[in-house]
Amino acid sequence: MVKPLNGQYDAKLFYNGKKQRQLLEGILEYLKNRPILKIDMILNGGTVVVYRDFATIGNKQNCFADLTGIIYMFAVPEEGYISIRAGGNSKIYASVFDAKLRISPGDDVVSEQDVPFNEFKFIQPTDGRTQSAVSPHGGLLGQATSRKINYKLAYPDSIFDPDGKIVNANNKKIIETFFDGYVADLDQFLKSKFNMK
Repeated sequence: MVKPLNGQYDAKLFYNGKKQRQLLEGILEYLKNRPILKIDMILNGGTVVVYRDFATIGNKQNCFADLTGIIYMFAVPEEGYISIRAGGNSKIYASVFDAKLRISPGDDVVSEQDVPFNEFKFIQPTDGRTQSAVSPHGGLLGQATSRKINYKLAYPDSIFDPDGKIVNANNKKIIETFFDGYVADLDQFLKSKFNMK
């Protein structure tokens, strides 16, 4: 998880005068109205609601790879406000091979027909690692060769280089906007429910 600049992982949504129970009921009503969002668990008698989504974040035309996320959101109703954040077990997956991802009955992310995909790398790995390859022209067993991996080409969808410099501002914005959408959607629903501006 990338630490936010302000040091706060949670966003706080304020609903002055609303009790914790009202906010819990509002969250549950919101989830009932969003059938694509699945309640994962309700902890401690309703003090934490965990829900998940499986959604497309971006495509190859915009992001250099098709990005799909399994996202876990944690909503904590308090007196007068809700703390909400994406859980650390959220994952983004990338494919350049048009993989169609789905959730298996065992809750794993798999691709149809085993088309390759991988976990999205926010940070490009460092250069210098070598990859072994076997040349088809090296006799019966082939001739083992070694070559450096160019991570700038191998991970063009990553946001940061190994030194933390932003190399893909577009993907940074797309992913931030995607996650901000969960917070904004819940906030708009509850403000409408409670007749607040």
